[in-house]
Amino acid sequence: MKCGVFLPTTNNGYIYSVNSPQYMPTYALNRQITVDAEKYGYEFALSMVKYRGFGGETEFWNYAVESTVLMAALVEATSTLKLWASVGILSSNPAMIARSVATLDDASNGRFGVNIVAGWNRYEYEQMGMWPSEEYYKDRYAYSGEYVEILRNLWQTGRLTHHGRFFDLDDCVVLPTPEHHITVVMPGQSAASLDTAAAYADVNFILGPLDELKSARDALLERLAVNGRTCKSAVLLGIIMAETDEEAVAEARHYMAGVDLGAQAGILAAASNDRTGTAAGVGLARQSEAPEVVFEHLERAAFLQGTCWYAPHIVGSYARIAAYLDALDREAGISLAALTFADYTVDVARFAENVVPLMQTTPPRSRN
Repeated sequence: MKCGVFLPTTNNGYIYSVNSPQYMPTYALNRQITVDAEKYGYEFALSMVKYRGFGGETEFWNYAVESTVLMAALVEATSTLKLWASVGILSSNPAMIARSVATLDDASNGRFGVNIVAGWNRYEYEQMGMWPSEEYYKDRYAYSGEYVEILRNLWQTGRLTHHGRFFDLDDCVVLPTPEHHITVVMPGQSAASLDTAAAYADVNFILGPLDELKSARDALLERLAVNGRTCKSAVLLGIIMAETDEEAVAEARHYMAGVDLGAQAGILAAASNDRTGTAAGVGLARQSEAPEVVFEHLERAAFLQGTCWYAPHIVGSYARIAAYLDALDREAGISLAALTFADYTVDVARFAENVVPLMQTTPPRSRN
């Protein structure tokens, strides 16, 4: 298991609660987190793209930095850490992204990658006049597949004529071509998203409890066998950790008790627009009361989603967190973890110092 950090490119990170740390997504903050991640042996830093927030008392995600610009700036602040930017593909022509990423591949000496975000929240794109139509919900993985096909061809040849379902390029030139292989990350675990990831991605970004992750990984492997390709699976997971279970649970319950119901309603309203149901992958449900934190396994952390957690979180002692991550590797075949934290300024180091040494599936580099 190799761990990376999922940067807080929006205000307050990935917990919508009046009781969680409240902060702005400044460059200085994200730079410090990224420098710390490299210092402590993390594998990568991945930043999210977001164009519109969900409001509420905390103004959840109303403030955001631009992902590719942020990661470009972080190239000079780092030397070994992999840097993966997210691209909202409805907002950018693939030829422009091919050129930008080729430049950043050169600047980073092969450390740059791109996360392809098909887009499930139409409100983000409608405000800019970029939402195609209601049909896009069912077409978005075909759209993202054609998008990545164009990227791959331009990176390989530097010149492309392409007349597809969504894009027309006439003798399009993107030179020089990158000297290194560009890592392409594609999120999603629906059948359509797995089909696209198996065809084009290097990393498939998924989320959910361990059994669902295993099912997604198994389904991806079946598709990869047909395509003759390889693709890693990466989980998005929040970490609430402490010396003892009691301390970790108390912290989690404190955040859940302060859930921002306005932000929760905003997220649910956006997700309800997706008639295909694939936006439900964020694992949301309307909850105003903090559920019990249950340790269903003797040694592993407790799993939480919904309430105030935008993405699933695991809760428990350092030892339980380590055991859960090891199980993801050994039982589900998940080899990468993009981690979020309540307080990045201290938790990036705390995780590396207290959890990683207890893990049995981390490579030697991550144990430094």
